[in-house]
Amino acid sequence: MNLKAKSFHHFLAISGVLAFFCFPVIRATAQYNIAPSQTGSFFNDLRARANQVRSGTTVDQSQPSGATGTAGVYDFSRDQGQYTGQPVDQREVGTPIGGYGFTRDVGTGAPTTSSRRASGDYTSNGGPYQSSGTFFAPAYVSDPFLGGKRNIKLGPVNIGLGLTSAVEFNDNITRASGHVLPSATQSLVGSAFVPGQIYSDLIATTYLNIDANYAISQRSRLTLTTSIGFNHYFQHPELSPQGKGNDFTILPGSSLAYDFKIGNVVFTLYDRVSVRQGSNDNFRLDNHSTFGALENNGGIAMNWAINSSLNLSLNLSRTDSKALEEDINGQFDRHITSISGSLAWTPSGTWTAGLESSYSKTDYTQNYNNNGTSGTLGVFLILPISHNTSMRAAGGIQNFHFDAPPSFTRSVSDADLTATQNQITTLNNQLAANASTASANQALQQSSLQQQLVQLQSQLSTQTIQKQRDDVTASSHTFDNTRDKNGYYYNVSISNQLNARISQQLSFGHESSLNTTSNFTTADYVNYGVGIIAWRGSRLTLSGYYEKSDESGGQFRENIKQYGFDALLVHRLSDHLTFGLGYHYGDIMSDVAIRSYKQQSYTVDLNYALTSKMNVGLGYRFWKTDAENPNQSFTQNRYILSMNYNF
Repeated sequence: MNLKAKSFHHFLAISGVLAFFCFPVIRATAQYNIAPSQTGSFFNDLRARANQVRSGTTVDQSQPSGATGTAGVYDFSRDQGQYTGQPVDQREVGTPIGGYGFTRDVGTGAPTTSSRRASGDYTSNGGPYQSSGTFFAPAYVSDPFLGGKRNIKLGPVNIGLGLTSAVEFNDNITRASGHVLPSATQSLVGSAFVPGQIYSDLIATTYLNIDANYAISQRSRLTLTTSIGFNHYFQHPELSPQGKGNDFTILPGSSLAYDFKIGNVVFTLYDRVSVRQGSNDNFRLDNHSTFGALENNGGIAMNWAINSSLNLSLNLSRTDSKALEEDINGQFDRHITSISGSLAWTPSGTWTAGLESSYSKTDYTQNYNNNGTSGTLGVFLILPISHNTSMRAAGGIQNFHFDAPPSFTRSVSDADLTATQNQITTLNNQLAANASTASANQALQQSSLQQQLVQLQSQLSTQTIQKQRDDVTASSHTFDNTRDKNGYYYNVSISNQLNARISQQLSFGHESSLNTTSNFTTADYVNYGVGIIAWRGSRLTLSGYYEKSDESGGQFRENIKQYGFDALLVHRLSDHLTFGLGYHYGDIMSDVAIRSYKQQSYTVDLNYALTSKMNVGLGYRFWKTDAENPNQSFTQNRYILSMNYNF
């Protein structure tokens, strides 16, 4: 039997074993194990990481999945104190305008639009486009500024260290319309926040960017990649996402990982942590549906090179999510335990086919969402279509199973309160009409009416208290009765380097993922982006997206369709000065009354490289939302001064 035949038989045998263990537990989830597109990206990153461990090279954490090359390594003995990796000069790199964007909510995706299928994942890019980063690195790591360098060496440890700071004036931090309802003003007199009122603030932001690696031996190494910092609200700290004077932030993807090799198996012990702004589905119309969230994801993954063409990866992880303002947003706290696997077969060294599967169990600390399990089972294909074009496609089945929500029947409704109040009004009118009559009969009638009035007022008080209790119970759970979901998923991503000046990527798919205001959401999506070197010193990026998402059920159920496009032009005016101009448009159409809206934003940036290690930037952001409900329309202006320094 030849090598390819043996490999194929190994593939069939292990596929059967993997399918046997995964199929019975097909009801599962864990956001990057729940959403198949994210699970596939994780295993792509893991295979690339394991290959680099086997070859003895150092992983460049910030490179997208499948990218080639090694990370910057400070090798003093060989290079006489010089850096290896790509050479860099801050005047050449400039600031990745449109990437880091000098913005507080860095790591939360596009600043003006969000993907519903990503709302339940507090450590993912919340925007509508595919993430260009890796599982083991923050969305915006130091390498865009360090350019592959590791600029500090402490014994055997190579460290890339960068500092990013910004000061911003924001004239509408709560994204309010300025229309204050009289009832809201009266009920919140003396409180820190009045709905609809516009609040401005000065906000300081500082991030320390670290990308470090330590080659313990030829078979093991330790890596740390993070971007960690804080946001300080000077005037209204209570209105920050975490409700504090200093919002501590660790960007999603920050990870500490230990890789070691035993035979043909590479193991990765990892812990990823993020402290960032999370959101529920309504946050683009209501800033106070955003909340500070801490999420920790720890696990162990293995990659086994069975032979030259067969590769098996497994991952076991535990994810803990916690709202930082527990008294307000504790209903989003949860624990997810997941196991997933990917079997890849590369018979010729060019294309790869395989089997992927996952199982997850989700437990919510409170009873707002329903506990449940989810699972996926599918196949994938990674295919180089041509020298300049590659494709990854996957498809299979998904299954969700959730506990039933608690039974609840409202005891007192608004109509009940109105009916009692109307009776009280009628009695008061009768008492007033009879007040001028002094007959004995009228006196007896007045006494009877007074007794009825006292009874009705007592009844109204009791009803009001019960109504408040009902309201608390009603708001404590989504009451999504969807117990089971069996469906399909698919995702396709095609990358193409059209020529030396133009590169493009197309992604589309259909999948279900965890949601915040229902058990899950099912989305169809497509997005496309093209990067163009239009002329010398310029970079033009054009992109567009469409998403249709349907929530599974519950009292907050909302189905939406949204589309939009983005344009970004970056041009180098001189050796030191770079100019950026951006535009965004988004149209969100909801099936819920007065919940549709349109958004536009404009960005202008100037960046000046003072030295090879330091640059400063000046940015302006204008954001406008035109909502179907005028009370939710708003404008926002942000003026930002930033500085980036490489130690």
